[in-house]
Amino acid sequence: MFRITEHQYNIIMKQAQSCYPQETGGILGGRENTILGVLPIANKVSQERTETFGLTSEDIERAYSFLVKNKLEYLGVYHTHPKGIPIPSAQDLAHHQKYLFIIGLEDRRNPALYAWRVEGGRVYSEDIKIISDIGITIVDIRTGKPKLAENIGGQELNRLTRMVNAFIEGHEPEYHKYNPTNWDASSFSTFA
Repeated sequence: MFRITEHQYNIIMKQAQSCYPQETGGILGGRENTILGVLPIANKVSQERTETFGLTSEDIERAYSFLVKNKLEYLGVYHTHPKGIPIPSAQDLAHHQKYLFIIGLEDRRNPALYAWRVEGGRVYSEDIKIISDIGITIVDIRTGKPKLAENIGGQELNRLTRMVNAFIEGHEPEYHKYNPTNWDASSFSTFA
């Protein structure tokens, strides 16, 4: 099973929609099957861009640098099938990737992201779960600086504003308090 953050998922879907009807794609990186990095790449095919997505050696070098710089493992290439369903084509399988990530745009209003594992010439579906961005630092690949995820910025800002205002008004902050799992390890002394 793969996991993908909401932020990374939104990058892929925005790219797929904005490049339609042409194929587009990029490189996915992460750790322990969690997709944490997306490097969108412009389609380098000179003709038939609605049927094919292509990379250059410079794209691969840039992807390698991106993965190393961000300490991510290579997970695979993603690309769109603007006219079809997101299953690997013979052309996709000819590239001998362990994993294939395909976005189907047969229904543009409801794009579908699928992962496929290729093993021994056979193709197996892999589940993908979209996970929350909360607690994950999003880094802009152009600036290298952290930023709030677009989809949680407003929500998180509103929640924090409510907590601060309640505290200023003298109310107890509303957050879940966890009990220690080991009371001996959580005790402390103020004696020096």
